Amino acid sequence: MLREATWFRRAKASLPPGEGARSEAKGGWGASHTQTPQRRNTMTIFTNLSQFITGWRFATFVIALCVFMTLILTAILLIPTSETGLGAFATDFKTWCFGYDPATGSFEWGYVAVMLLNPLILAAFVAIVWAQPIGRALQRRKWAMISTVGVALVVAGSMGASFVMLGPSKVEATQLPFPAERLRTELTPPTFELTDQTGERVSLDDFKGEVVLLTAIYASCHTACPTIMVQARRALNSLTEAQREDVTVVAVTLDPENDTPERLAEAAVAHQVEAPEWRLVTGEPDEVNRVLDEMSVSRRTNPDTGVIEHSNLFAVIDRDGKIAYRLTLGDRHDTWLSTAVRTLVNEKTELQAATADTRKRGESSAHK
Repeated sequence: MLREATWFRRAKASLPPGEGARSEAKGGWGASHTQTPQRRNTMTIFTNLSQFITGWRFATFVIALCVFMTLILTAILLIPTSETGLGAFATDFKTWCFGYDPATGSFEWGYVAVMLLNPLILAAFVAIVWAQPIGRALQRRKWAMISTVGVALVVAGSMGASFVMLGPSKVEATQLPFPAERLRTELTPPTFELTDQTGERVSLDDFKGEVVLLTAIYASCHTACPTIMVQARRALNSLTEAQREDVTVVAVTLDPENDTPERLAEAAVAHQVEAPEWRLVTGEPDEVNRVLDEMSVSRRTNPDTGVIEHSNLFAVIDRDGKIAYRLTLGDRHDTWLSTAVRTLVNEKTELQAATADTRKRGESSAHK
């Protein structure tokens, strides 16, 4: 010990002036190794966090949260569809997350399985990895575990409530008014003569003096196309029976290579729509693609899935045969589409307006 002390003093003495003091200040050579309060607080936080993550509380919370979220998703799956309130939210949620087709009531069950099983798989994984701390807590701290499950229930309930609060039923209350004049255009729609689901030839010239809702879908689409059809149906349902007689929906296929009139007839049945109010049209691929290009509908086929990824468009054509409004999917445009169609239905054609003006001037001259 005496030799070690002597060597220590000699080594310290051989350092440049002040170096020994700095070494002690840094925690070397006999320093006291004291920690600052900030460092102690940081270490305490990390220690507590580590104990929480590796302990039974974290595992219990995650397992309970996964189970409750699965129950919430199952409840949404079972909510009846409607066009307002909670049913409207459930319809949109099921369409995007469960591959739901509102027209047929069918689901993409692969999507449903993934959405419902993923939380349960995570819960099972956590239960296996944290089996020992969970087992000890079950024996000694049952009431503490119940309180943790309660916290998870509150969190899951808050998440479910936030889904509903952000749903379409709440958006409608703060919906911006439809800027009819500002959005009005006078674009020329594409000319075409295609074949509908009944085998009849269809041209936009057939609907002069009427309002046309022009869009694009394809028969095997289970993603955006069902929503397009639902949104178009809502627009028609917002009209009176007399008003609906002046409106026709024309849906151009995005898959002319495969969508024959027979396939489109099956799609019409699936979506519960009928001619002459709904015309699902197809034709030669080159002709159909020209029409889609002139409609400015972007599209591409995903090489991995074969799904046609496309933009979502509604071109609302007025009684004079001009594209008055171009709208898309979404809560705001859903409401705007109904308003746009109703606005155009209530308008007169230029010929009708001119005839009415001539008649009024004639009556005025007769009175004089």
